[in-house]
Amino acid sequence: MTIAFEQVESVHERAFRKFHMEHPDVYAALVRLAREWVAAGRGKLGIGALYERARWELSLSAKSTDAEFKLNNNHRAFYARLIMAQEPDLADLFELRKQRSTETVGDPNQSVIREVYD
Repeated sequence: MTIAFEQVESVHERAFRKFHMEHPDVYAALVRLAREWVAAGRGKLGIGALYERARWELSLSAKSTDAEFKLNNNHRAFYARLIMAQEPDLADLFELRKQRSTETVGDPNQSVIREVYD
């Protein structure tokens, strides 16, 4: 019997990874806006509010003149987790809910690993 480990990503996670690689300005805008919030002395922030502000700003910017450019709401939770993991000063900014894909298995910030037996 051989055991193969395969990383299983949801459709949403794959779409997020692709979008994130193609649009690094979105992450940069979210981080900038989050730091503005913190600098103003505010407490916790919902990723939804931050995302809508970034959507507004990016839609008006010259970088986002592409008619196909849209911020998918499915990416919000992934951005919140990524920001908290990558930016130590923002590590406690968002309240997180348990991801559905990891409700019974694994850490919410890790991909689910599945064992495949031959």
